[in-house]
Amino acid sequence: MARKTDKQCAQAALAAAIVGRTKRGTTEALNVTLTRDEMRRAQAYLKSGKPVTGR
Repeated sequence: MARKTDKQCAQAALAAAIVGRTKRGTTEALNVTLTRDEMRRAQAYLKSGKPVTGR
């Protein structure tokens, strides 16, 4: 399985936040979608202010 890029991790985290609606729903969606390392990378990418859209 290919390793996800930091941007892909951030996109998945953002999608989980939208789909989850509540804090609990978001947490459950993230646990299903991303590993702990991927969550950490997604958080760092989102904090960097880089764009999440596009390729």
